[in-house]
Parts: sequence; structure tokens; C-alpha cells
Amino acid sequence: MVGEEPEELGRVVSRWAWWRALIWGEWFAHSRMLLGFLVGWLAMVWLLPLVAHPLWILGYGFLVAVIVGPSFGGADVMDGCEEFSFSWPVPRRQRFVARLIVGGGTLVAFSVMGVLALEGNLSDVLLRVFVTSGLPAVQIGQPVLLYGLVLVLPFNVFAFGFGLSALARSRSFALMSWLWGVLGALIVLRGTVQLEEMRFDRLNGYFSVPALAVVSGLVLWVASQFYGRKEACTDAGPLRMPTGWWMAMMAVAAAVAGIALLGLWFAHNFSRWL
Repeated sequence: MVGEEPEELGRVVSRWAWWRALIWGEWFAHSRMLLGFLVGWLAMVWLLPLVAHPLWILGYGFLVAVIVGPSFGGADVMDGCEEFSFSWPVPRRQRFVARLIVGGGTLVAFSVMGVLALEGNLSDVLLRVFVTSGLPAVQIGQPVLLYGLVLVLPFNVFAFGFGLSALARSRSFALMSWLWGVLGALIVLRGTVQLEEMRFDRLNGYFSVPALAVVSGLVLWVASQFYGRKEACTDAGPLRMPTGWWMAMMAVAAAVAGIALLGLWFAHNFSRWL
């Protein structure tokens, strides 16, 4: 038993070294993009309330989700190096989880920062360094509903985009995965909101928030299972129209139309979320 302890310790250290290397590698590969998101968030917190309602700060997480999901999930496909990446000795699912930790963790951090900035009236605090802005604190009638959706809705968009781009067989599909992510998240939200209206006659987040969280977890779990058995995409050529491009264009047009209709409905009922 005594002789086995160093060997067991070595395996633990080796596993930790792999995780640390994978997470650091993903952070380093996307560090410029993440730094750009941080600069953009600071600009929104400081400057947005001067020209628009401070509540728009909460929408920043949605923008981050749209970009981060495909950027992390489909990084190998879009860079044309998936075959090389799959040749590493580290398990695929471990690499999948490392990207999920960095990408998903970044999204959650920005979503939480947006809520804290709005709750603490951070815009007014920062502006007082130079001027007395007099910006009033934002009053929200349903903080549980709104803040719950601010956290889980962008993550649901991220989960769809991340999972679909990770399983993509072409650069074009990986790049467009955010579109299907937005459509999927809005469909789930619209369906659960309808259930809330039928059951409670008002929006309260009792169905929508848990449903979005559960669907996000299921999408990521299913994607990780298929990713572990995925065959490497060797197409490293330039972007090109897929075979049957007219069907692809019809699908994209249908997705855009669906997003537009759902977005108009949510915009029309915007006051009910506050």
C-alpha cells in the first residue's frame, strides 16, 4: 500500500496538470476576445445610461452568448484543425468540458456583473467621479423573473450555439450555429411563458427559468456524448455554399423570420417583464 501512494498521487497530479493546461490554453486562445468583452461591458456601464435606459445593460450577456458559444464550441472546425486536435492524448470530452468552463464561465460572469451593476446603480457611482449625474436607480417590479431570465436565457443561447458548433461538420454551419441557438432559446421561452399565462395569468418565471436551465443542461450533455464519438472534420478549405444551398437559405430565412416574430412578441410585452 505504501508503494502505491506515490503512483496514485502521480495520477492525480497528471489529471490536474491536464485540466490546468486545457483551461489555460482555452483562456489564452480567446483572451483578446474576452478582453474586448470586458472593455465593452465597462463602456456600457459608464456610457450607456447617458444615451439610453440603464436596463439595456442586462442585454449584454445575450450578445456575449451569441458570440462566445460558436467561438468556443466550433473553434477547431472554424480553424480547420479538428483532425489535429483529436489526435491529442487528452479525451475529447475533457476538452469539451474545458471549453465549456471557460466560455460558459465567462458568460455567467458577465451576466452576474450586469445584474450587480444595475442593482448597485454602478453607472451613477462611476459618473460621480466627474459629474453629478442624478441618474435614478432603476426600479424593477419583478426582479426574480427578470434577473432569472437574464442569467438563464443567455446561457441557453450559449448552450445551443456551443453544442451545435462543436458537432458541426463545416465552417458555415459552425458560424451560423448562433442563429439556431437564438431561435431555440426563444422557442423554449415562448412556450414556457405561455404555460405561465395559462396557469398563473401572469409572468412569474416559475416555468420559464427552470425550463431554460434544464434544457441548457440537456443540450450540453447530449452534445458532449455525440462529441465523444464525432469523426474529425477535415475540411479546411475556404467558406463555400453547401450542397443544396437553396434549402440551406430557406432554412436560414425561416429561422430569421421565426426570431423576428418572437422578438416582436417579446418587445410588445416588454413592460410585463419588469
